[in-house]
This record gives sequence, structure tokens and C-alpha cells, in this order.
Amino acid sequence: MKLSLFPLAGLVPALLIVSAHGQAVGVPVLSTPGSATWLSEITSTGTRLVFTITGDTVLDWGQFNLGSGNELIFDFIGGTSVTNMLNGTSTNKIAGTVTSNGDVGFFSPNADLKVTGTVTANNVTLATMNVDPQAFNSGGTFTMTAGSGSTLTVSGTVSATNGSVVLAGPTVRIPASGLIQAADAVRIGGGRAVTVETSGSGRHLKVASGEGFVLHMGTSSAPRIEIAAGNEINVGGLLNTGSSNNRIFLEVGKGGQILREGSGLMVGRTKIDGKYLKDGYAIDPDTDDMRSAVNTSTVKMPALKRPDGSSVSTARTLVNDAPMSASADSGRDRKRANAQVASNDNKAKPILKATSLFGMRGVTVASSEKKKEKR
Repeated sequence: MKLSLFPLAGLVPALLIVSAHGQAVGVPVLSTPGSATWLSEITSTGTRLVFTITGDTVLDWGQFNLGSGNELIFDFIGGTSVTNMLNGTSTNKIAGTVTSNGDVGFFSPNADLKVTGTVTANNVTLATMNVDPQAFNSGGTFTMTAGSGSTLTVSGTVSATNGSVVLAGPTVRIPASGLIQAADAVRIGGGRAVTVETSGSGRHLKVASGEGFVLHMGTSSAPRIEIAAGNEINVGGLLNTGSSNNRIFLEVGKGGQILREGSGLMVGRTKIDGKYLKDGYAIDPDTDDMRSAVNTSTVKMPALKRPDGSSVSTARTLVNDAPMSASADSGRDRKRANAQVASNDNKAKPILKATSLFGMRGVTVASSEKKKEKR
């Protein structure tokens, strides 16, 4: 016999549930009377729980475990937001599917939260932190603070179809299988206090200095990406804004550090605040072509000429937020030897090929020695 994940859902009216204490696991407490009703049904893969939302809603859950094959749906016919407070002290899990046509937040202040399934809504917030539900539901600026919970792990898919994804906790981990995508922005905060501002220009994510760690090995895609941590950010996956004109912000607190692991790739205009290291080595934008290309610091580009002596471009200096993309494969997108400015036959060594850990897309640049002979 198949057991429902939410054994009393649809059987006990929400208004009769007056206390989270003593309720069966998986049965929510409706903290905003009259703002929602629910219906539960058995499907071929598990249980489908549908909340019909008529106003901004707060649901208090005990231990939360949405198993694989189960569905949780928030259908808004009124209001804009639902706050789910996960009050268990053991790891809360979302392995099934959560969908909504409104704004959805899951907050696990007393335990870790693992997302291996799919969460899709207009705006999505997932955090192992506490929050004022009314502040979150209001749609204005809200601050999350750490409790006894620690790690948010997203190895599934989180999508904001009409807004932003916010991931927050003292520790945020996105393994290689994690996919985060948003129509507006992806914001990831690691720290004891994380503030999300919902209006105004500039960065909307603020993280207090001190503790806080973000490990990003998966893929985040949005027109704007902000990652901030009190202590450390480690990027080994893909941060993709879809255009070199869109922005990526990485920021750590005082004494913190930002690292890029071997295959880490950032596509967009990157702004970095804090000590930035590649494989444990400090960045020197004046001498290190490979690493300065990642954080878009000063890069000196020499004049380029074709084999027939005609000019391709003059010498120039690209500074700070100059858009570039790069790959860990130093041979990818490289021109054939006979199409290079200096071919391998005359032993000229391309500048960017000298640093084999990180290849640049575009034409291969002749070394300064051979360049002088051609002038």
C-alpha cells in the first residue's frame, strides 16, 4: 500500500490545526487563516498536494521530506507569495517537484536543507536561515539570519520563471549536477546574516563579514549573477549571464578569498571584491594573462598583424570590467597553424598559449620577439 507523504492533507481543514507541536510529520500549520486551502491526491508516482492560494500565506511545517515522485503545487488566485517554514531539526529534503505561479520561499533555520528535485516558481528563495515571514511575503527588503541550521545543498534544478532565485545559508553548496536559472537574477549568499534588497540599482545581495562559504560547482544562468560570502567563494562550475554585457559580482568579507577551480568559467562582465586566487595563487593582473582574463583586470593587448603585414588592430589596454570569455581547454577555438599570425613553423610562441591552464577565445597573438621582426 502506498503511503501518502502528507497523510492528513485534504482530510483535516487548515483552520482546525492550531499548533505545530504534536502534528503528524508532513502536515502544515496554516499561520495565515483564510489564505489557502489544499487538496491531496494519489498519482502514479506518489502524492500530489495542491494549495490554492487566495492571499499571502505562511505555512509552518514539521519535518519536511518531499520524496521523489511527489508533487507540491502552489496555485495563486490571490496574493503573490507563500513562506514555508521548515521547523524540523533533521535534514529537510526536496527530492520531488515544487511548482508555482507565484513567489515561493523555503526556510530551514534549524536544520540542513537538501534539494535534489525541482523547484519552479516566479521567484524562488531557499535558505537554511530564519526570516520574518511577513517581511518576506511583503515583497520588500528582507534579512535572513542563521540559526542552528547550516548547509543548503542544491544538486537538483531551481528555476525562477519571472524573477530571481535566492540561495542562502551559512554554507551553500551547488554540486556539479546543480542547475540554477532565473529570468532576472541568481543571488547566492553564504553567511550568518544575508540581506536581499528588492529595489534600487546596484547589487541587491548583502552579506555580513565573518563566517560564510559558497561552493559553486554546477551551472547558474541569469542576466545577472551575484555571489557573496563572509569568508570564501569557490567557483568550479559555470556562471553564465548569456552576454558579455551582463554582470557577475563576486564579493567576500574582510580577510576572505575567492578561488576559481580548474574548470570554472564565468561569462559576463565580472566585478570581484576581495582577494582572488586561482588554484591557490594570487592574481597579478600585470603579468598573468590567464588569470587577469577571468576577473577582467587590466589586460595589455599588443598590435596584431596578418601574415601579409596588414594591420588587424592597434595596441590597446583593456581595464577592469572588459568583457571576456575563456575556457579551461587551451586548444579550443584556436585557429589552424596556417591561419595564425605567427605559425608554429617559425617557432613563434603565442602569448596566451604560454599559459596552458587557461586558453582565450579569439586569434592567437604572436610573441613580442617575433612581432618586432615583422615591423
